[in-house]
Amino acid sequence: MDKVAAFLREFGALRALLWLATLAVIACAPFADGKVHLGWRLAPSVIAPTIAAMLAFALPLDMTMTRVFMLDAADEHRRRYRRIFRLEAALWVGMLAVWTPFVLRIINS
Repeated sequence: MDKVAAFLREFGALRALLWLATLAVIACAPFADGKVHLGWRLAPSVIAPTIAAMLAFALPLDMTMTRVFMLDAADEHRRRYRRIFRLEAALWVGMLAVWTPFVLRIINS
């Protein structure tokens, strides 16, 4: 429990939820086939692609704001912001990589 509290203290609860949502959307990508399904398959077929589109814009916005805050920060905070920026960049690239086949399939159909 102390590790979770330290993580939330360092990175913030909202940013942690943003990262958790991104990881959930990444996990749903292999199950998205471009068709609308009912039941539990509604999440990867309808909800996850919608949230992925929102996160495709929200993550770069948070990365930009992280860079803005990094400009005037002290060295200790600058290292923290650099870690945040790198993690968010990795999540964003990973999300785009796993959702690109789905988007191409939708565009080509």
